[in-house]
Amino acid sequence: MLKVRFAAAFVLALGVLQAQDTQVVTLPAPPEGMAPKPTVHAVNDAPASATAPTASRTRGLFWKATSGTTTVYLAGSLHFGSPDMYPLPSAMETAFQESSVLVVEVDTSAVDSTKAMSLMSTSGTYPPGDSLWNHVSERTRSALPAFAAQHGLSADMLAHFRPWAVDFLLAAQIMQSAGMRPDLGIDKHFLGEAKGSKRIESLETVDQQIRALSDVPDREHAHALEEVVTDPEHTNQTLSTMKAAWIAGDTSALEALVAEEFRGAPESRRLLLDDRNARMVSGIEGYLKGGETCFVVVGGAHLIGKGGVVSRLAAKGYTVKRVASAN
Repeated sequence: MLKVRFAAAFVLALGVLQAQDTQVVTLPAPPEGMAPKPTVHAVNDAPASATAPTASRTRGLFWKATSGTTTVYLAGSLHFGSPDMYPLPSAMETAFQESSVLVVEVDTSAVDSTKAMSLMSTSGTYPPGDSLWNHVSERTRSALPAFAAQHGLSADMLAHFRPWAVDFLLAAQIMQSAGMRPDLGIDKHFLGEAKGSKRIESLETVDQQIRALSDVPDREHAHALEEVVTDPEHTNQTLSTMKAAWIAGDTSALEALVAEEFRGAPESRRLLLDDRNARMVSGIEGYLKGGETCFVVVGGAHLIGKGGVVSRLAAKGYTVKRVASAN
């Protein structure tokens, strides 16, 4: 199920390219001459938190980690969001205002989009003589053309990509069709608030994220792709469940979705979640050993569960407590 990994675990900054102040383009470039028409969304409708002091019904995912020297706040993001996720809890916004540093997976505002798309082309496409059709099931080959067309993509164009890149292209379109947009993601919200007022640092690079995706065996991505194109209703239901669980702060429901996402895909879980969790903990621990109050925003899938960032930090002896919403 590709939805959870892209909405709750990966920024995939290469796909969130600011084209103009009022537009967001969410498709990376395919091989030269094969470019589809990108989906462009106006973003004039700002989240409620940016326009009015409305009471929040959102709990979200939010923790406070403390050491002997400082406090680090941990906010779990959905990288694609919608207006009904806002306003965010006042406790979360207050903690952000009190922090000196914003730490994200990847600072999308500082990404070299040309380099990112080059990396996508290098690691996400097949060489001449090979194609997607040699690496997916007959069910996927039968269902993908019509499914892609419904989302404004061409199966002939997608045939040049490896399964993980097709997953990404489709995920961006599926989530936007469901009313979830990258410009309304939680990380983008705080990046916008931090611009010009706080130092922004990253726990990962675009290179690391693309490498993690491309290192997963094609067969695991291909299986996830088959589930999506052959059962779109389940995909839409999962997205709805994921967003509702995030709004309610229901970690049990989100953990169940993550477990389903990686069912039968051990390398996907190791490379896309567990290894990255360990890397994030290493970076966050550096901030906990410092003296500045920091506000960390990473995909919600990274914070929850036995192998999540929260549990790993607690196991290292840090005090980590969930922050209750005051709304």
